[in-house]
Amino acid sequence: MIRNIFRTLPAVAVIALNALMADLTAIAQQANYWKWQNPLPQGNILYGSFYLNDQTGWACGEGGTIIKTTNGGYDWRVLATGTRKSIRSLYFLDENSGFACGLSGEVLRTNDGGASWIDVPLNATGNLFCVKFIDQSTGFIVGDTGTVFRTTDAGNSWVRKPAIVFRSLTSCSGYGDIVLAAGLNGTLIRSADKGDTWQTVTVSNTNYFFDVTFRDSATAFISGSYGTILRSTNTGLSWSSIPMGTGRWFYSMSFCDNSNAYVTSDYGYIYRTTNGGTNWTALQTVTSEFQYSVKAFSPDKAVSAGNKGTLLITTNGGTNWADKSYGFRNFLYSIDFSGKDNALACGAQGTVAVTTNGGENWERIQAASTSSFLYQVDAVGSGIAYTAGSGGAFLKSTNGGYNWTGISTGLTTDLYAIYFFNELTGWACGDSGTLIRTPNGGLTFEIFQSDREKYITDIEFANAVTGWYTQQGGLIYKTTDAGLNWYVPHSAPFDATVGGIDFFDSNTGIGYTYSNKLILTTDGGSNWTETGVPPNIYVNNVLAVTGHVYRAMGDYGFSYVTTNSGQSWSEEINNNFSDRIFGMYFFDEDLGWMCGGNGLIARYQNTTVSLASGNNISGPEGFQLLQNFPNPFNPSTKLPLMLSAGGFVEAEVFDAAGRMVAGLFNGYLESGRHEISFAAEDLNSGVYFCRVSYRGNIEREPQTRSVRMILLK
Repeated sequence: MIRNIFRTLPAVAVIALNALMADLTAIAQQANYWKWQNPLPQGNILYGSFYLNDQTGWACGEGGTIIKTTNGGYDWRVLATGTRKSIRSLYFLDENSGFACGLSGEVLRTNDGGASWIDVPLNATGNLFCVKFIDQSTGFIVGDTGTVFRTTDAGNSWVRKPAIVFRSLTSCSGYGDIVLAAGLNGTLIRSADKGDTWQTVTVSNTNYFFDVTFRDSATAFISGSYGTILRSTNTGLSWSSIPMGTGRWFYSMSFCDNSNAYVTSDYGYIYRTTNGGTNWTALQTVTSEFQYSVKAFSPDKAVSAGNKGTLLITTNGGTNWADKSYGFRNFLYSIDFSGKDNALACGAQGTVAVTTNGGENWERIQAASTSSFLYQVDAVGSGIAYTAGSGGAFLKSTNGGYNWTGISTGLTTDLYAIYFFNELTGWACGDSGTLIRTPNGGLTFEIFQSDREKYITDIEFANAVTGWYTQQGGLIYKTTDAGLNWYVPHSAPFDATVGGIDFFDSNTGIGYTYSNKLILTTDGGSNWTETGVPPNIYVNNVLAVTGHVYRAMGDYGFSYVTTNSGQSWSEEINNNFSDRIFGMYFFDEDLGWMCGGNGLIARYQNTTVSLASGNNISGPEGFQLLQNFPNPFNPSTKLPLMLSAGGFVEAEVFDAAGRMVAGLFNGYLESGRHEISFAAEDLNSGVYFCRVSYRGNIEREPQTRSVRMILLK
């Protein structure tokens, strides 16, 4: 169960949707939901942003991330995009119609303000870095190898213009008929006819250009690497350098009028000008994270977005900044629950995170020194928990993780994994063949002999007598007498070290190797079958959720799942995590958590869509949401939904204060009658509202219905 550390050192909503369709037998399809719990609103890098006005805006970034604000940057909501590709830029023509572009040729379009997105097939093979419109009809998408796509009909069709440069174009901007596109190594091209034809512009600067923007009809600026700020006063025909007195990199610039502008930089710095860009003043913000995008609303107010999901806002001209993202960002390697409400996670800088409400809130605890790495935590129950890590660190808590006491094991080797049967008896393993056992809650330890030249990566037990540990060199050891004796049950070593294992019972288990293979056994480890994972993906953890549902997670938000005992695997593409995933905990196949890089903690809910035989409903596109039954209810209720035609449906539950408490469904449904079943065991009594949005195949605007529900406990 241990994560791969050697390369780096509430209400459960279960949907039963019964579509009554002619001559169909019952089928089941899965839809997967992951929700950020730390940091919030999310923790991926944010590269771009666009604001329609001083209230409504969007930001985009890694992992297919798009978030939205409707109150000027103070609060943000994560939107579902259906992609995990990095999104680098977005632009909205109005409150509904918008575009986004990103790596690997990704282009998306929305017609409902970002609630849903569809692919735009441009057949672009390279990376795309900027989408920008210069009026309501004319827009551009630019990217690798001088790529320029142009639309003159508000994005309904796009034409690729002949490339006149072959370096990446990272940004574009326009004023009237003049359009500029800037890129790497001093690349700049210019059009005087709204992008119909282009010419190169020679600039005596070969640094990377990250942004080009017009201040007015004649004046434009370029921001780039190594202190680059360039200015043109003749619509981009010639440029002069503005001395900045620094080698910082400048990423995004925004003017609110002809005098005042902000430009983002590295290590949390943002620069400001009050005299039209002639002089700039460095502003230290509240973070050290790089800032990649900025919008200046007025001389006093600006909002920026950047690394690790930071969202900064100033309302006094940059004197003070507030980060509207929140939570901690220490790497987390392990997560464990002692009940559905109480959990612990542990990680870098001596971090332990504690929740007592199912992860709705997490509190960071300084459990060990800031130089310590805590690699695994075991929440035993009754407030008892253990964690272990670098330098032989071994700690115990007796109050649910809020306070920790160091325990001496007599060892200074790194401990990579622990496993406790109860409050007293547990094992730990680690570097230099370390394998130790305590029978009395850490008062004393027994040292078991092992090959001291080889580290042990993981230890796992199926019951009090049957267990396994994995050791460098491709070996898995097994005990059937509670650890008194260990042996290798498989006939030959694996081709690489086994990084971690997990067993559902004494026979059924899963592991992974450092050669990037998943291994499966159904006979307690005597025989193993292997399967590969997608190239360039590194697995950090595996979990046997049930006897037939296994999970594997790793770098770049990689999540792999099988529901048929490993006969086939599928990648979950509807999460937007881009960092490394290390820890997992699942109660069952419907409810689980993950943790990983930069403080990532996320919760999983499984939604099941089932279709049964019935009759079609005919008529124009539309839908009905009927009153839930029973109402009042405790703890579950059903909401009938009638669709006259197939379409995209999103169902959410809100409390009386307008806070979303459950996302029930977001996907395509065929015509017919459906029932949405909502289980609310973890919610308090009160009034709740279920809001359902529907957009048919030929409709551009969604229809929305709501019902009032009363939960009485």
